[in-house]
This record gives sequence, structure tokens and C-alpha cells, in this order.
Amino acid sequence: MTSVSTTSPAPDRTCSFKQSDSPITSPLPPLREWQTRRHSSHHVLGFELTEAIARRYCQEEFPIPEGASELKVEAHLTVMEDVVPDILGRKFAVPIIPAPLVKEPSALSGMTHVIALADNWAPQRRWRQPPSPEVVDQIADELQLEGAEREPRWYKCVDQD
Repeated sequence: MTSVSTTSPAPDRTCSFKQSDSPITSPLPPLREWQTRRHSSHHVLGFELTEAIARRYCQEEFPIPEGASELKVEAHLTVMEDVVPDILGRKFAVPIIPAPLVKEPSALSGMTHVIALADNWAPQRRWRQPPSPEVVDQIADELQLEGAEREPRWYKCVDQD
């Protein structure tokens, strides 16, 4: 009677890892300027709430009545300082706060309102951190911004001197 060996050879436990098996890792994109700035005084990261943006939202969301006086148009645009951030805050993960008044030397009065993407003094920690670059780009698309306007900036809030 012949005996048949029922033992199988030991499994090969050597690693046959080849260079081509490694996951492809691309370097992280460089940080954008707004991602690297930190301020100790009250600042918000955002886009300037221009009259063009306010008018566009007026037409899309809350049309200005035909033949409205200039005073009514101005009042309507002022209301957009609350409405636009509210609309964006519901659509994207950004603070829903009325457009804060900030210092802006290029503005006629030296101040302007911005659509806040982050507030370094926000009571909720999640609103202190800037959104991801992808979300910032989506918001810039939503606002129909072009060129340098697509990059948000840190603005010093008027409540601080």
C-alpha cells in the first residue's frame, strides 16, 4: 500500500510587492493664500457683496418691482445683505449670518459688506474654519465670480479697531 502525503507545501509568506502595485499618490495641491492666514483680531473670510451680486439675486429670488423708486431699489439691495448669505448658507456649509460690515480701503466709504465663508470669532467652532477649496470654488461659481474675484479674502470686521 502506498501512502499519499496529505501535507501541502507551506504557503509562501514572502511579500511580492511590486512598484507598480503601490497606490498612486499625487502631491497635495499647494495651500491657497486664504488658507494660510490667521488673525488674532476679528476677521471674516469672504467675498465682497457687490451691487452686481445683490441685483442678480434680486432678479432671481426677489424681483424688484417695475418702476420702483431709487430709494426702494436701495432698500431692496440692503435687504440682500441678509438674503444672499442665507441662501448660500442653506446651499453650502457656510455660516448663515447677515453680511458683516468690514474695512475695505478701496470702497468709497472705506467699508463694505461681505458674504462670510468663515468667521474667526464665531461662537460655533465649525464656522471658524474656512470651507474646502472645492466648496469655495462652488460658491464662486454660484456667485458668477471671475478672475481674482474668485479667491476669497480675510477682511477685518468694523467692530474691531
